[in-house]
Amino acid sequence: MGNLTVWVGVRQDLGMASVIERASSGRAKCRACGLAIAKGEERFGEALPNAYGEGESLFWFHLRCAACCRPEPLLAVLETGQAAPAESTESSALEALAREGVAQPRLSRILRAERASSGRARCRHCRELIEQGAWRLALQIFEEGRFNSMGTIHASCAVHYFGTEPSLERLTLPSNQLDSAELAEVVASMREGATRPIQPGLAKAPGEEPEHESSRKSS
Repeated sequence: MGNLTVWVGVRQDLGMASVIERASSGRAKCRACGLAIAKGEERFGEALPNAYGEGESLFWFHLRCAACCRPEPLLAVLETGQAAPAESTESSALEALAREGVAQPRLSRILRAERASSGRARCRHCRELIEQGAWRLALQIFEEGRFNSMGTIHASCAVHYFGTEPSLERLTLPSNQLDSAELAEVVASMREGATRPIQPGLAKAPGEEPEHESSRKSS
């Protein structure tokens, strides 16, 4: 984002400041995608309670990961209007992503698109098994300062689950290792599913495999 130095958003309740600044090293990892934030890259630091002591600490995110996964706190910083005019186009794109996430909160759960490595996990939306090799979206939720896996959904259930089609920006975060052909397949699956009346499934039955089965593990 060009020559941007620092944008600050103050937490009125605790007096701690969230911030957008350039990474001073390449050691910090993004809380959303788990990948390193390159030295010199602009990043978002969200002020949150320190889990290991008193006060607060900054939790770091790639800017686009923050727009997609932590929309409300990022908007609080963007809305200060302290971006230089040269960055207005990119800041507007980040703001649009964040506002979309506020309007459709489930969008902020998207971690990545991937192929199911087995046929054991059930879709969080329709409750049907996700066939091995089928495209699915891995979900996560932010709780108590960390992201936790909350299962997966068929790519074909995405529009019904999220209430809208996830944008390409959300499917091309650093956590998504898809080439253009794979990305096209995911989008085609989402759009095909949107044409069908897929209804939410029943609640988990006793003895069913846990819904939170993580895509970070084999499932």
